[in-house]
Amino acid sequence: MSQTKASAPASSAWVKAAIAFMAIVALWNVTKLPFFMSFGNDGNVSYNSRGVELSINLGHWVKGYRSVKMRSPPCNFFLVHSALGVTILFMMILSLINQTWRKRYCKPFFWFAIIEGIHAIPASLANDAGFKPLFLFACALLLGTGFWGLETNKRYFENEARAEKHLSIQYTVVTVVNSFAAFLEVPQIISAFKSKTADGTFHSLGDEPHKVFGHTLYDALPEKVGMTIFLGFTIAVWFIWPLLLLDLKKPRQNEENDTVSEATRLL
Repeated sequence: MSQTKASAPASSAWVKAAIAFMAIVALWNVTKLPFFMSFGNDGNVSYNSRGVELSINLGHWVKGYRSVKMRSPPCNFFLVHSALGVTILFMMILSLINQTWRKRYCKPFFWFAIIEGIHAIPASLANDAGFKPLFLFACALLLGTGFWGLETNKRYFENEARAEKHLSIQYTVVTVVNSFAAFLEVPQIISAFKSKTADGTFHSLGDEPHKVFGHTLYDALPEKVGMTIFLGFTIAVWFIWPLLLLDLKKPRQNEENDTVSEATRLL
C-alpha cells in the first residue's frame, strides 16, 4: 500500500514533465509558422536568399544566427508538417490530462499521424545528410502505429484493458516521433551559440540555399497549395472543432462507453 502511495506522486511528476516538454516543443514550432508563411515575401532578401533554415525563427530574432539548411519548401512541407505535428502533440497532452479523451479522440489522432507519415516521405527521401534511413523509419512508425491504433479502436470493447494499454503505447510512439526533431535541433542551437561565444560570430553555413531546395516533389505544386491546406486545417481543427466539442449541458458522472469517469484526471 505504501509503495502505491509513494509511486503516485512520482508518476504525476513524470506526467507533468512530459506535458511541459511537449508544450515547449509545440509552442517552439508554432513560433516558426509566421516565418514559413512569409518566406520570400517579407522583404528580408538577404536572409531568404539563403533558403529555409532549421531554426528559421532564431534566424529572424537573433542577428547573424545561422542554422542547418532545409531541402523542402516552407509552405508545401513545413507549414503542413508543423500543423499536423503541433496538433498531435496537443492531443497527446489532452489525453494525459483526461484519460477518457484518449479513446474518444483516437480516430483523428491516428489519422493525423498516418497523413503526417505519408506527407513526410518525399522530405525523407530528399535527405542527403545520412538521415534518410532514420527519417523513413520514422514515417514507417507513424504509418504502422496509426493503422494499429485504428485497429485497436475498432476492437476496443473485445478487451478494454488490453486496448487501453495498446492505446497508451501507440500514443507514446506517435508523440516520440513528433518530438524527435527537437533532439536534432537543440544540439544545433547549442553549437551555434558556442561558436558565437568563442569567436564572436555564428559559424557560416554558406550563402546559397541547399542544392535540393526548390527541386523536391513538394515543389511540383505552387506554395499557395500548402498555404491553403495549412489555413484550412488550422481553422477547422484548431478553432472550429474545439467550439463544436464544447458541451454546455450539465456534466455527467459517467460515460456509458468510457472505462473511467469524465472526472478522472491523471495529474
